[in-house]
Amino acid sequence: MRTSHAVLAAGGGFLAAGLAAGAYGLVHSHSYVLRRRSLLIPGGASPLRILHISDAHTLARHTKRLRFIRDLADTAPDLVVLTGDMIAEPDAVAPVLDALDPLLDVPGVFVFGSNDYVAPVFKNPFGYLRGPSNRGGKARRPDHRPLPWRALRAEFTTRGWVNLTNTRAKLSVAGWDLEFVGVDDPHMHLDRFPAPAEASAEVEASGPAKVGRASESTRASRPDGSAGEPGGVGKSVDGVVGEGKPRMRIGVAHAPYQRVLNRMVADGCSLIFAGHTHGGQVCLPPHRALVSNCDLDPSLASGLFDWPRFADSEPPIKGDGAAIAKEESGTAWVQVSAGIGSATYMPLRTFCPPEAILLDVVPVSGIGAA
Repeated sequence: MRTSHAVLAAGGGFLAAGLAAGAYGLVHSHSYVLRRRSLLIPGGASPLRILHISDAHTLARHTKRLRFIRDLADTAPDLVVLTGDMIAEPDAVAPVLDALDPLLDVPGVFVFGSNDYVAPVFKNPFGYLRGPSNRGGKARRPDHRPLPWRALRAEFTTRGWVNLTNTRAKLSVAGWDLEFVGVDDPHMHLDRFPAPAEASAEVEASGPAKVGRASESTRASRPDGSAGEPGGVGKSVDGVVGEGKPRMRIGVAHAPYQRVLNRMVADGCSLIFAGHTHGGQVCLPPHRALVSNCDLDPSLASGLFDWPRFADSEPPIKGDGAAIAKEESGTAWVQVSAGIGSATYMPLRTFCPPEAILLDVVPVSGIGAA
């Protein structure tokens, strides 16, 4: 009898602990945080404030999440970088556009993720421990329901945001000349790295026929069966490069797969933005991710870090903080957001609060001097 009581007591204890952990995870998944980070670089130009938004996975009923997104306009960014997975159902399109409305008046660039293209489906959460959820490389499944991503794209571009799907662009922002290179979702194998800027200029100069052939050669099929965006053709937005302005090349992707980071570094990017990982979503204290849902080490599932990683690299910045840009060629700073939302069928987060990132690129005289 005593043994039975002990077993029942132990079982009750485990059940109570499980319920408490679940309640904590649910509450934590709506404990939104604005991360403030600074990247100090050599020079004397004006600072550049970049707001990074990613992975909201919004349902129409997520009113607190939508208020958080709308309030991000109060940060007064110079540039918005959106790295995808903003919706999780068709009814979320209008609320998301309404929440983003003030930010759509700010210069911005965007790419999409898989859950902008197709609705989420249930997956065994323990399966992520075996590797990324795209194992097998299949981009289409019969249970994938298409989402109205075209409505998002149309509103973004109409309001002036730049679609970086497998292409390049230029923007003059806050006294900076910015070059961008972006790819479609690497997690769904839709990334087609655009041709170098010099090659793109040659294609544009050679006439429409050759431009068309270049576009077709880089098309991919999305998981909803639609054709991917054309790549390989350069694009100039607000395109006059000013004399004496500071310049930077920025890479943008939804998922930070190593092949994409390596191509962007080789392409000359000095700063790269990505999301997708949810920071591991369910982490151990203090912020130890168990998975990244891509081929990055879980320790890099969120934060600001240099790439490629070297033995003497500093640990990634996980919370607020500042980093000093290194002068080595062939490296870039990578900003991976833990995202604003969580997986639709696993709406828990532990030791990994949902976040948006405000990154100040601050030129400082004397940095890098011998």
